[in-house]
Amino acid sequence: MAFIFLSFVTVVITANISDTNLIGCTELNGDPPGCVCHTFERDTSVIAWVEGPDTLRIGETGYYTMYLTGGPAEAGGYNVAGRFGQMELVDTFSYQNPLALNELTQAFSLPFPTLMDTIYWNFGYTASDSSAEWDTIYSCAISLVWDSIPDPLDRWNFGPKFPVKILDPITNASVENESLNSYKLFQNYPNPFNPTTTIKYEIPELSFITIKIYDMLGNKVATLVNEDKLAGSYEVNLNSEGLTSGVYFYQFEAGKFIESKKMLLLK
Repeated sequence: MAFIFLSFVTVVITANISDTNLIGCTELNGDPPGCVCHTFERDTSVIAWVEGPDTLRIGETGYYTMYLTGGPAEAGGYNVAGRFGQMELVDTFSYQNPLALNELTQAFSLPFPTLMDTIYWNFGYTASDSSAEWDTIYSCAISLVWDSIPDPLDRWNFGPKFPVKILDPITNASVENESLNSYKLFQNYPNPFNPTTTIKYEIPELSFITIKIYDMLGNKVATLVNEDKLAGSYEVNLNSEGLTSGVYFYQFEAGKFIESKKMLLLK
């Protein structure tokens, strides 16, 4: 996603593909937002969106995923921004300008495994101690022809504005009790990964837990957990030895609770 946020042609000509730590693309940043060094108009063939918690307490950090699909789909990049809160790095696939802690962008262009696939980035957002009861996460993403320069075939679009309700803080003890009132499966970290990644989950009561790994065709390639667990927070590691690059799914099952998430292995 090099050159995405630059607006002067003379700079674009002399830049190189490593210049990816550029921000100011989202609708938060006013006119003209967007990836205007590539094309001036947004393209609805590119679909971008953010998923994650819609409610946080002041000082609490939520973990989110920015998704991108569509367009030429050779590589992609993104920019997210919050009006009041602070964005948090969770891996080395994103970059944060120390002068703009409310924004993140990609550290480098991320390849699409296949033309029809969806790529994504993980990030954190910490709710600000402000008078606002709501904040908004703004997003923009670009789908690139991967030729190291802005290409007329590159396409970009804004993601829907993601509102986050901000609540008053509570005690650490209350937060701990609250977090164990339900089953939770977290996004693996780091993601994308090579060679290992960590999967975190929480359970509110004694449960028989299974965590299984599947490839894109639905074939089971590994079982990480298959036993009773007491209430608590747990982490389990996945080693990619014997696996090829690509998209995988991990499925968490505890009684009637079943949840799956996607992860990307890049070797």
